[in-house]
This record gives sequence, C-alpha cells and structure tokens, in this order.
Amino acid sequence: MDSVTRALFAFTVRRAVFSVRGLLFALLGLFPWGVTLLLRLLAARGLSVPVGGAGLFDAVVLLYLFGFLLPLSTLVFGVGLMADEREGGTLPYLLGRPVPREKLLLVRYFAMALLLWGLHAASAAGVFLLGVSEGGGAALAREAPALLADLAVLALGVLAYGALFLLLGLLLKKPLFVGLLLGFGWENLVGYIPGFLKRLTLLFHLHTLLPRGGGPQGLVQQLLASTESKAAALFFLVFYTALFLAVSVLLLRRLEATAAPEAEA
Repeated sequence: MDSVTRALFAFTVRRAVFSVRGLLFALLGLFPWGVTLLLRLLAARGLSVPVGGAGLFDAVVLLYLFGFLLPLSTLVFGVGLMADEREGGTLPYLLGRPVPREKLLLVRYFAMALLLWGLHAASAAGVFLLGVSEGGGAALAREAPALLADLAVLALGVLAYGALFLLLGLLLKKPLFVGLLLGFGWENLVGYIPGFLKRLTLLFHLHTLLPRGGGPQGLVQQLLASTESKAAALFFLVFYTALFLAVSVLLLRRLEATAAPEAEA
C-alpha cells in the first residue's frame, strides 16, 4: 500500500469515526448487545422471555442488521462519501490533488466499507456471544458456522449498498431522501413480498445467501419463483456492486471539468 492510498484511507476513517454520525452508529451497533443482555438478565431471574439463544441471534441479524442498520449506515456514509465534499465546498480541492479519480473514489469507498463491516460484525458477534452462550460451549460451536456465514453476507451487503448510495451521492444534489425511499421503501417492502419483483432488490439476494436460505433447482423455476440459488445471488450482488462503482467512477471523471468553476464559487 503506497503512501497516497494510506493517506486517503486514514483520512476517510478519521472523518467517519470522529464525527457525530460515527458516535451515533456506534451506539446503534451496541443497541442489540443491551437488548440481549437485558433478556439474559430477565431469564436469569426466572422470567419467561419470548426469544433467546440462536433464535434471538437470527432475529437480530435478519431484522435489525439487514433490515435497519445495514441500509441506514451505508446510506448515511455512502451518500456522504462524496456528497459531503461537494456540499462543504471541498470537492474541488479533493479533485485537484494529483491522484487518479478512480483511485480517490475506490480507496475511500473500501475504507468506508471496511469500517462499516467492522461495525456490523461487532454487533452480530456481540449478540452471538451474549445470546447463544446461554446454551454453553456446545451451542457456540454448533452455531459458529452460521455466524461466519452471516459476517460474510454482511460484507457483501456493505459493499453492494455502499456502492449504490455512493452512486446516488454523485448523481443527485439531495440524495438522502431518494436513498431513504430506496433503502426503507423499495428494499424493505418489496424485498419481503413473495413473487418475482423482490428479485430486483439487493435485500432479496442477501437473504438468499444467509445460512438459512435456499433455492429451487432449474433455470425456469429460478426465474419464476421467489427464491434463487446461492450462486445466482452471489453473481447478482457482485454484478450490481461492480456496475454501481463503474458508473460512479465515470461520473467522478466528468466532475473534473467543473472543479475549477466550483472552486471560484
């Protein structure tokens, strides 16, 4: 890793961590820990709790992480990756540095993705240790492959959603509203509707890759059904991520010509 890459990476991480939004999302990532610990304490006092152990872990991963924290965190940080620079008037300065535009974009994108994946991984691992450990070491060992699979799918989710919202931040002047409609309207509503339409969401493909997922056999069945194979889900996620990043790079290259006038304004 050369010095320019290290500097861009460190700059992106510092901007994200040492900010109000960084603190807010750290608290949101710790929230499931508190809920899990509370349920454990209630159960220890002899009270009946509605869910616990592996069931609680599955619910947190599916509903809280994939349904809420993943789209919200990638929306805020993905959109802000370049849109914050534009709104703050620092984009011309950033584009004026002797760094290739695609390198500037991709290094900052992967720094953001790694940081957000760490947030989600810590949230999932904390719930796993606090919740599943009530079943003892045997339960932890039995459910460990599911945790590792969930962490891998979370990484794909951060990359895909991050690339989508990065693109929105470059395309639109006010991308947060559109991002909210996509992340919590289209994705979270259509992604749970049975039928073909859900295949047009990222969330559907991520759900397929979770260790509880599965899919029908045969091309026609996969095209018509509301489920798909894990190989198809992986292909679509990689394809969408690459497409969003490629278009983002092209858009950033076109911004080079407008850097000087923005600087004067």
